Amino acid sequence: MTHHTITTSIGDQLMERKGEIANTIFSELVFTYPSLYMEERRADSLPYFIQLIELIGRSLLEGESVDSHTYDWGKEVGRLASGQGVPLNTSISKSSLYKKVVLEDIILHNDDTLTKEILLTITHDIDQSFTTMISAFCEAYSEYADEQLKISEEKYLSLSTPVVPIFSDLAVLPLIGQVDEVRGEMMAEHVLLECKKLSIHRLIIDLSGVYEVNPLFQQGIMKLIDSLKLLGIEPILSGMRPEMSIEFVQMGINISSIKIYQTLNKAVEAH
Repeated sequence: MTHHTITTSIGDQLMERKGEIANTIFSELVFTYPSLYMEERRADSLPYFIQLIELIGRSLLEGESVDSHTYDWGKEVGRLASGQGVPLNTSISKSSLYKKVVLEDIILHNDDTLTKEILLTITHDIDQSFTTMISAFCEAYSEYADEQLKISEEKYLSLSTPVVPIFSDLAVLPLIGQVDEVRGEMMAEHVLLECKKLSIHRLIIDLSGVYEVNPLFQQGIMKLIDSLKLLGIEPILSGMRPEMSIEFVQMGINISSIKIYQTLNKAVEAH
């Protein structure tokens, strides 16, 4: 039998035995990772392993790369695993287990026809598929981490920019710390949505807790003020220290049309 004939034959075998190999993979996972895999998950997990065996079988059967499909498989499984809290190193370790089961099955059913050269070639081809898969795992985990970071930032920003109702149409936005470009963008969006939800007509922006004024802070505040005005909500400033007013003027920002109070108490009393 020629090299190509044997490789094609092995590809055929994998396609025909994909269900059995998939079950073996799952059984190995149950044994190796008992905290992650239980028999109850077999029915849900098998389709993914069957698809993986099909991809490997096709690459051997057709003698051409199916990297894009293998990558898609790795991306989908990586998303599921990262969402379930499975560490990346565990996902990579599991891929070694998949490969071991596939190679053991190939050797078991082709021991008489496999030469060292053919086995090395097949192992290389399978390794290439798993390298692609692991790359997809890493990208899926990276994207999941970015998504979780964004969610955490949004939660932090929503907590750090609370719109606190005082009266039926009056609320206070107490600002604390710095307002950078990201926080400025998200602050404006969050505050506007909260004001609309609470039917606020006047919003006191309290600056008592702001310890540093920089151009990004000023731009963020002015963007918020302009957006409030567009929605028909009156912006009011409180807690603005004299040096803040000077810095706003030096930046060429006109705040003369906005009501400004020395303290939050005075702003609330006046309204």
